[in-house]
Amino acid sequence: MKKNYEISEYGLIRSLEDYEVDSSVTSLKEIYLPQNHFNDLFDFIMQNQEEKKEGERMFSIFSKGKKRQIKTKNFVGVIETSKGLTLEILPKIFFGNEDENYEDELIKTKKIFLNMLGTLKNSPFLHISSAHLKTSPSFPLLEIFIENYINEIKKIIRVGVKSQYVANQENLNFLKGKIVNSLNIKHNHSNKARFYCEFDEFSENMAHNQLVKSTLIKLTRVSKSHFNRTNIFQLLHHFDSIDESKDFITDLRKVNISNRLFANYQNAISWSEVFLTNKSFTNFSGDSKNMAILFPMERIFEDYIGSLMKTYADGHEIKTQDKSYYLVSNHKNKEKFGLKPDIVATNTATNNRIIFDTKWKLLDDSKERGNYNISQSDMYQLYAYGKKYASSEKGDPGLVLIYPSNPNFQNSLDEFIYEGELILNVIPFDLKKSLSKEDERKEVSKILETTRKFDSNNQRAL
Repeated sequence: MKKNYEISEYGLIRSLEDYEVDSSVTSLKEIYLPQNHFNDLFDFIMQNQEEKKEGERMFSIFSKGKKRQIKTKNFVGVIETSKGLTLEILPKIFFGNEDENYEDELIKTKKIFLNMLGTLKNSPFLHISSAHLKTSPSFPLLEIFIENYINEIKKIIRVGVKSQYVANQENLNFLKGKIVNSLNIKHNHSNKARFYCEFDEFSENMAHNQLVKSTLIKLTRVSKSHFNRTNIFQLLHHFDSIDESKDFITDLRKVNISNRLFANYQNAISWSEVFLTNKSFTNFSGDSKNMAILFPMERIFEDYIGSLMKTYADGHEIKTQDKSYYLVSNHKNKEKFGLKPDIVATNTATNNRIIFDTKWKLLDDSKERGNYNISQSDMYQLYAYGKKYASSEKGDPGLVLIYPSNPNFQNSLDEFIYEGELILNVIPFDLKKSLSKEDERKEVSKILETTRKFDSNNQRAL
């Protein structure tokens, strides 16, 4: 029975028992699960839905007639349930070809997703690889994540498993360190030949290594790949003398990955946090038999565009999440409501600036009366950026909203004029071009070209 399924954002998940369909038909828009897998996923989701507000929920659950259905939202990643179902939720990317072969669409989508995930800030995905997708488009993303973790542990072992002084308490027949009086009285009241001591011991049995061992043990239960499992068991031999972590949360707080002595543990500990606590920029949880590694696509898209701008926007200084300005100040001149545009690009030759904000939302250029699906709050947000980043020397900054392209949004919209020279451009970014570095460079050039047209009439330069 198939246990690995793929679906895109806003896709529908139904039970095979409720619908007479050919289970071999595959689509990223909808899938049909065997009843036991559907129920397992449904129960897992319900554990997390009950205490969340509607806007925080990562799935929609509804019924048509008496048939329950699950709809994914804008969270992507991997869920593995207690009965072994692996569900991959992928970004909704439009390839512009209705006849696209399912496997071709799947492999392209996974490659683009992994490429984008590799730019996610404050995450361990920097060196993630899509090499396995060359051999099998259905190669599980979870196994790719696990293999990346294995590679991080191999790097640690090549350098050598670290040791440090670890606080220890033990009842000994000789004096070591200092006596813990209360415990000594409790344990050795009638045995004066023993001492309950507290001492520091230089040992590998420290929090960093305990977290690594706990993660490896968990992954032996999670991984279905013979290659990964073999590697994990080989790695565990290097941690024979080390205990498992008794409290993941406490130990994760305890480890200091900023310490230069433990710099080579940084990625491994970040991965351990993902696997042990389901930490993936969401608070989607479950019991120890379940795993959820989910990310909001808004965050991935924002970090991806910011990374491309830093890499390819030649002649520009790029700042992401700039915090230079506030919306208001009070009567005490205390500034309130910090502004934080996604990207501020400053031309190093002219010092003129342009403010970019990214939005993971589908626009429709045929719906002019519906404002193309642009939200009014986004328009207000860009107006605030424009007013606050304006100056007498540089004039008004350029303003750009970037959305993913789709069949109904292929070209930039007509300019939006706020007032005077404060103008907003709304442009598409073609994620299909994320499969090669050269195409990424061209997409960034196209973004900057949108603003260069102002040079000709001396309104602004970038």
